[in-house]
Amino acid sequence: MPSEPSECAARYRKAHALVPEKLAELMRNNTVVPQWTGEGDRFWYRRNADDGGHEYVLVDPDGFHREPLFDPADVTARLAAVFDGPVDLETTPVVRFRPEGNGVYVGLLDGRTAVLSPDGDATFPGPDRAALPGPDGTQVLFLRAHNLWSRDIATGGERPLTTTGEPFYAWGATPDYTRALLPLAAADRPLPPALACFSPSGRTVMAVRLDERAVPEHPFVDQLPPGRARPKLRPFRYHHEDETLSGGAELAFVDLETGSLAVHAVDAALVANFVSNGPDTVAWACDEAAVYLLWHSTGARTASLVRVDVRTGERKVVLSETAEPIYEPNTHLYSLPLIRVLPASNEVIWFSQADGWGHLYRHDLTTGARLGAITSGNLVVRDLLRVDEQRREVLFVAGCGDGGDNPYWRKVYWADLDGSGQTLLTPEPADHELIAPAPQFLTSIFGVAPTSSVSPSGRWFIDRMSTVTAPPQILLRDTRDGTVAGELERTDVSALLEAGFTVPEQFQVTADDGETQLWGVITLPPGLPPDSRVPVIDLMYAGFQVVAQPTGWLSGGGNASWGQLGAAFAALGFATIVMDGRGTPGRDRVFRQWTHGVPAEPRGLDDHVTALRALADSYPLDLEHVGVIGHSYGGYNSVRSMLYFPHFFKVAVSSAGVHDAVKMHKGSWNWFLGEHGTHDPAALRDLGNLHLADRLRGKLLLLAGDQDANATMDHTFALIRALIDADRPFDLKIWPGGDHYSTTTPYTRTVIWEYFVEHLLHRNEDTGGRS
Repeated sequence: MPSEPSECAARYRKAHALVPEKLAELMRNNTVVPQWTGEGDRFWYRRNADDGGHEYVLVDPDGFHREPLFDPADVTARLAAVFDGPVDLETTPVVRFRPEGNGVYVGLLDGRTAVLSPDGDATFPGPDRAALPGPDGTQVLFLRAHNLWSRDIATGGERPLTTTGEPFYAWGATPDYTRALLPLAAADRPLPPALACFSPSGRTVMAVRLDERAVPEHPFVDQLPPGRARPKLRPFRYHHEDETLSGGAELAFVDLETGSLAVHAVDAALVANFVSNGPDTVAWACDEAAVYLLWHSTGARTASLVRVDVRTGERKVVLSETAEPIYEPNTHLYSLPLIRVLPASNEVIWFSQADGWGHLYRHDLTTGARLGAITSGNLVVRDLLRVDEQRREVLFVAGCGDGGDNPYWRKVYWADLDGSGQTLLTPEPADHELIAPAPQFLTSIFGVAPTSSVSPSGRWFIDRMSTVTAPPQILLRDTRDGTVAGELERTDVSALLEAGFTVPEQFQVTADDGETQLWGVITLPPGLPPDSRVPVIDLMYAGFQVVAQPTGWLSGGGNASWGQLGAAFAALGFATIVMDGRGTPGRDRVFRQWTHGVPAEPRGLDDHVTALRALADSYPLDLEHVGVIGHSYGGYNSVRSMLYFPHFFKVAVSSAGVHDAVKMHKGSWNWFLGEHGTHDPAALRDLGNLHLADRLRGKLLLLAGDQDANATMDHTFALIRALIDADRPFDLKIWPGGDHYSTTTPYTRTVIWEYFVEHLLHRNEDTGGRS
C-alpha cells in the first residue's frame, strides 16, 4: 500500500535533519583543532562545555595540565567596550589568541581584532588576507597593478619588487586557469600573491609569472549579477585538451636588501608544483644561493629534483626517477608531494612506488644516489607530518592492510632516516586522523588558518581515533612511542543517534579477479521487516584523485560530506554504499595503476557492480532497483555507470559532470593517458560519455549550476545534445547562480530525493518533501 502523505512528509523531515551540514551540530566535541601558543608546546582549543555553550581550554602537554584559556565574561565585556558594540562568543567565536607585548591579541571569526592589555585595551589591525607575511613578521608581500610589492609592517612603507607585470602576465598572481578562483573574483576579493614566497631568512623573495596572454578565453556569463539586470561577462582563460599550449613561465628572485632582481625563463613543468602547492615544495640551500624545485606534472613518467641558481638561473638535475607507466610524488593528488630536501645534511627524502607499495627513500643531494629506504612494509605513505633533522627521524601517516586491517585506515609512524627503525605509534585497529600540512593554495587563497596536529617541538601529536562504527576518542600522544598522555575529548553522539542517524557498516568483498579486496561502507534503512529487499544507491566518486569512502566516524575520504549522505537516504528508505574500486589511491601500485591507459574500459566502475552483487548475498539489497549519484568527477562516473551497465543501474543523478573529455582543462586526463602533449582524439572520445549516449536505458537526471567554473555547464549541454541525437530521454535541472561548491541547498536535496523516490522506490504520491 502507498505510504500516507503524512508518513512521506515525516521521512523527508527526518532526512533533512540528517544531511551532512547538520550532523556536526548533533555531536559534542567531535574534533580538536589545536592553536599552538608559541610558548613551548602549549595549545588551546574550543570545546562544547558540559553545561551548554562553548569554552576555551589551554593545555600544557607536560604533565597534561588543563585550565581555562580566559574568563569568557571578562573578555566579552572588554571586547564589547573596545569595539563599541555587542560581542557574542557563541556566534562569533575567538579564532586567534596569542601573547602580544604584556597583553593578549584576540581575533574573532568576523574579523574584528584587539589587544587586551593592562596598559589599556585597543583595536588592533587584523591579518590582511590579500598579503603574504614574511618569516619574521616585519614585512608582507601583496599585488598591485599586476606586480609584486612589499610593505614594511612597522612603517607602512611600500615599494615595488617588479615593474614588468601586465594583465595575464602578472608577477606572483594565481593564474587564470585556476578556475576555482572565479567565485572570489566575482566577489571582487583581493587575492594574495600565492605564486611568491620568502626565503627562510626573509632576505630573498621568489616569484613566478605565467604567460596567459595568448591563452583562449572561456566566455563565462554571470546570468544574475548582483545589483544589475544585464548579465555580465566574466571570461577566464584556459586551454582545452584539444588545444596547443601557449605561453611560458618566468622565475624571479628579488634581494630585498639590495633591490637586485634576477629573472630566468623556465619550463612551466619546473614551477607546476609551486603553482599547485605553494612554498612547501620549495627548498632553499643553506646559504640561500639556490632553490630546489620538483620538476613533474601529473601523468609524467619522470620526476626530477632540480637545483636552480638564484643569481644565474643555472639549472642542474640532482635526482631523477622514471617509472612505468607513470611516476607519482603522492598517490593522493590533492596532498603535498612526499619529497623533502634537507640541505643541512645534504640529503633528500623521496617517495617511490618502486617496490610495488609507496615508501620514503633517502638520497644524496649532490649525486642523487639512493642511500637507502626509510620506510618498509606493505604500506603506502600518505602525509609527511614532520622531519626532525636533529633526531634524524620522520613522522608520517600511512595506510597499511597488514593483519586484515582496513588498508584505508590512517596510521601514524615514526622512522629513522637511516632506515634502522620504524615504529607504529597508533596500533589500535581504527582510523587515526591528524591535521596534515595543507597546500598554500588553501591557506592563502581561501583564508584557511594553517595548523598541525603535531606540536612545535615535535614531541606530541593529537590523534582523532575512530572507526565508521565507533565515535572518536581524541588523544594527546607522545611521538616517541605513541604513549597516550591523556584524553582530550570523547565525542558525545547521543543527540545524533536520537535524531535517527543510521550508523554505517564497513564491508570487504573480493573483486572479479578472485584476489583483490574491495573495501567500502554500507548504510541500511532502520527497522527493515524480515525478508524485505530495499533499493540501493551507489554514492559514487570513483576518481583517481582521492579516496571516497569514510574511514572513521563521519570522517575520512577526499570529500567527507559525500560519505555522510547515507543517513539521509536511509531515512527515505534506501540503502547506500560508498566504495573505492581499482584505480584509486591509497593501495599498492598494481591496484593504484590498474585503470591507467585503458580509456575505452569502465576503469574501476565494474568493481562497483561486483561489490553490489556480492553485498546482496549478505544484505537485503534489491538489485532490480539500483541507483547511482555523483558530483563533479562522480557526476561523470554516475552517467558512465549507467551507460556501461545499462541493465544494472536503473536510475542516476549526475551533478556537475565532466562529460566531454575535450572540454576539460589541458592535462586533466594525463593520469590516464600519460603526458604526451596532444592526446589521441580517439582516446579523448573514449574517455568522454558522449559516444555512449545511445546505451542509456534507465532514468537520468542531469544537474548543473550556471556559475560552475570547475565543471562548466557546457559539459552538460554536450551530453544533452548527444542524448537528443540518440533519441534517449533524460531530465534536467539548472541552478541559477550555483557554482561548483555551493549547489547544496534544501531545495536541491529534495529534488534529488524525489527523483530516486519516484523512480527507484516507484512512489509518485505527494512526498511532502517541501514545506
